[in-house]
Amino acid sequence: MLGLQILGISSMLAGFNFLVTIINMRAPGMTLMRMPVFIWMSFVTQFLIVLAFPAITVALILLMFDRFFGTLFYSPAAGGDPLLWQHLFWIFGHPEVYILILPAMGIVSEVLPTFARKPLFGAPVIIYSGITIGFFGFGVWSHHMFSVGMGPVADAAFSITTMLIAVPTGVKILNWLCTLWGGSIRFQTPLYFSLGFIAMFTMGGLSGVMHASPPVDLQQTDTYFVVAHFHYVLFGGSIFGLFSGAYYWWPKITGKLLDERLGKVHFWLMLLGFNVTFFLSTTSA
Repeated sequence: MLGLQILGISSMLAGFNFLVTIINMRAPGMTLMRMPVFIWMSFVTQFLIVLAFPAITVALILLMFDRFFGTLFYSPAAGGDPLLWQHLFWIFGHPEVYILILPAMGIVSEVLPTFARKPLFGAPVIIYSGITIGFFGFGVWSHHMFSVGMGPVADAAFSITTMLIAVPTGVKILNWLCTLWGGSIRFQTPLYFSLGFIAMFTMGGLSGVMHASPPVDLQQTDTYFVVAHFHYVLFGGSIFGLFSGAYYWWPKITGKLLDERLGKVHFWLMLLGFNVTFFLSTTSA
């Protein structure tokens, strides 16, 4: 618990560092709307880090006091409430999903125009949709808690916000597909991983929209459906995006190209391995 608190505090300090750097130390003439989309997504991510990590830090402090110093913040018998942990955790936990996925979205937005040989379709819209995702990310946490009995008003409110956050996400996918449409596409390893990101993230995102309905979510709570949704978004999505960036920027960092054949083998093994393994694990469960 102490280690997680230290990690949270250090993440907040790094977040402030990035925010101040992006705001105050841009190159002359580099206005905000001229910044690369990857920097914009990183910029939004730092706001999420700074605003979300205090919630989990407080939750862990209360848990530490319960475990080691005799307090009863989460004990129903003493007037505490275990749902307080769930609320504090998910107030952090859902923005954390976007902390992990937004940088990958920024990477894909850099890779696709390069290998489609055309400008990014609707770049300002992609930036605004990323900001909107960051904003709505703080208003959807309780769609993980429909089964705890929050009441119809809370259920309705979080159902609506969960549906709304799908809109800017869908806008991004549309813009990426329009970037590819009509382009002179070069199928190289970074593009493969970006396309894998779009496919996996779309599947995970569509399953996430289903969580917006409280009656449906009640049936899905604590099942492998939620596990599948989470991993399709964060492994199938975020990790594919990170590998896309690694293959894309490696020559710029080192001055050396990576082997294309091995890169494509890596992509197909990872794509097939992830889907087959996940299918077998969920069906056996």
